[in-house]
Amino acid sequence: MGLGSHFNVYNTCLLILRDRGFKMHVQGEMDGEGCYPTDALWIAEKDGFRFMGDNPIELLGLVAIYDEVQPAADLPYWWRKEGEDIWRQIMREAFPDRDAGPS
Repeated sequence: MGLGSHFNVYNTCLLILRDRGFKMHVQGEMDGEGCYPTDALWIAEKDGFRFMGDNPIELLGLVAIYDEVQPAADLPYWWRKEGEDIWRQIMREAFPDRDAGPS
């Protein structure tokens, strides 16, 4: 059985983030009918680093980059990992008749 990006995974992501010591909040505006915003910005903060995503799944993914890179300071592009352009390779394999975007 697979796992996909769906609303029913949000709370698990938030629990993991909380367990890892992140402070979290959400920004957005209630809609005209008084419902929670569907375009909210989810924010997690810890040790001077701030992560922002469109949903808790994205937020946990960004924190996974932080965990992998383990930056010493919040410097520009601390998250960048050098290596092959895997995105381009996957896109070219999936769509061999199309260019996979700008070089």
